Amino acid sequence: MPGHKIFFIIENPKERMEYVRFFENLGFLVETTPDGSEAFSYLSEKKPDITIADLSTPGFSPIEFLEKINASALVCHTLVITAEPVVEHAVTLMKLGAFDYLVKPFEMEQLDLCVRRALALQKKQERPEPVLFPQTRKVKIITQDIDIQKLLSLAERVAKSSASVLIQGESGTGKELFAKYIHEKSDRLNRPFIAVNCAALPENLLESELFGHEKGAFTGAISRKIGKFELAHKGTLFLDEITEMQFHLQAKLLRVLQEKEIDRVGGIAPVEVDVRVIATTNRDAKEAVENGDFREDLFYRLNTIPLVIPPLRHRRGDIEILSRYFIQKYCKIDGRHVKGLTKQAGAILNAHLFSGNVRELENIIHRAVLLADSDLIEPENLMLDTLESDDLPPIRSESGDSESDAGSLRQMEEKMIYKALDQTEGNRTHAAKILGISVRTLRNKLNEYKENT
Repeated sequence: MPGHKIFFIIENPKERMEYVRFFENLGFLVETTPDGSEAFSYLSEKKPDITIADLSTPGFSPIEFLEKINASALVCHTLVITAEPVVEHAVTLMKLGAFDYLVKPFEMEQLDLCVRRALALQKKQERPEPVLFPQTRKVKIITQDIDIQKLLSLAERVAKSSASVLIQGESGTGKELFAKYIHEKSDRLNRPFIAVNCAALPENLLESELFGHEKGAFTGAISRKIGKFELAHKGTLFLDEITEMQFHLQAKLLRVLQEKEIDRVGGIAPVEVDVRVIATTNRDAKEAVENGDFREDLFYRLNTIPLVIPPLRHRRGDIEILSRYFIQKYCKIDGRHVKGLTKQAGAILNAHLFSGNVRELENIIHRAVLLADSDLIEPENLMLDTLESDDLPPIRSESGDSESDAGSLRQMEEKMIYKALDQTEGNRTHAAKILGISVRTLRNKLNEYKENT
């Protein structure tokens, strides 16, 4: 790794010359000082990649030196060397962030290996603050509903502010899509958009995931980890299912929102962050506060700009336009040539409750596109067994008779299962994937059909 800067803090002139000669021959840029009292000043001015410090250097306080590094924005790994090792002292220095603790005498190759490991880790951990994240794909929210259009207008107006946003809505309504829309319309567009699902991680991992940790902070913390807040610096942090966060972590989150700084697990000094937080929940946030599951002060801090997305069943005018969009999307992805829905299929969708909202509609249309035999999706392609045929509005044919030839839902289900098996040449795993069911459910259905024959 030629060209990197190494800074030696060491009094012994003979050792200094040996280190300089060895590392310069490897292509490194080497600076030294025999006086530890000026070490941090040099660090701030020259910004070396690696510091190697001998604990016997006059005027050098390793604890103070490491604490100053932690309190600054400097990215520099420190290797400590000593001829008089003390276990308790070594543990303290490692907790403060020292990369390694070497006991003299040692081979130069061993020190070179430590330097290269530190540089490799540093390359992975450096905060990508100067890096821009150009958006290659614009967020598209398909709607003709007046309430959704009002929400989009509100989201665009507040996007350029630094205010936190709380988005509430049932699962599948598009909360993350709204969060990305706000990010896209903000001045943080070309900065990171980092998403964290607060319900998907156990408590002990979520804290480290959000705030990061120092090397040696706990068993298994073999190196410093940069948390999501630091990764989202200058950008947007999306906290999904915020009401599922543990109570004590809610307190830490509140402090971050108020003070604009985080504390890594095991860290000594706070780290400043500039992050716009957008949180979501599929629960009633006020009810969660009343039940004692969610901090009231955090609720009000996040709820600066409240957005409540209505479920799909309350905006049925969007079902048709969304269906057309998803048909076009999956025809393009899967190479199909479906143009639309029959009147009966459209009527079934309009009567469906959609407990899974837009996500459920998308899955239904995707499956129907794959199963359709013609350029129009038929009722049986939808495979919806939650409605009885009596619940559907009658669709008149040209002769004036009701379309009653679709058969019972049970017959329709059996027909579609065997059709999927034919398409996959009997492969039950692939057929189950097309049908949107598990292999076990498919197997049980087939056994049921055999028993009834």
